[in-house]
Amino acid sequence: MKNANRRTVTIAMMVATVLAAIESTIVSTAMPTIVSELGGLQLISWVVAVYLLTSAVTTPIYGKLADLFGRKIIFTVGTMLFLLGSMLSGLSHSMTQLIWFRAFQGIGAGAILPITFTIIGDI
Repeated sequence: MKNANRRTVTIAMMVATVLAAIESTIVSTAMPTIVSELGGLQLISWVVAVYLLTSAVTTPIYGKLADLFGRKIIFTVGTMLFLLGSMLSGLSHSMTQLIWFRAFQGIGAGAILPITFTIIGDI
């Protein structure tokens, strides 16, 4: 039973890691189409920069919160924020909305990779 649980957790962590890692590849590939749809070529750098900035700022915060409240709950919250930010980014109607939603997505992304590595280390 314990071995099956470990396998399930490992697979879940791999899926979360792939989601966070593939995000930048998808955005980079789709960016010319996104800019042509939404306009705002002058704001294109913010789409990537704000995601990286919020992700980098929240990573140590999530690490401390995971120590205080538990890895599972913080990982779940971060993943839900990331997925909600992804959904909202896909529904953007302007470059300004896209930048704000990417910032929101980055806030969630700050929890995914570091806490995933911690959970894998624990099991």
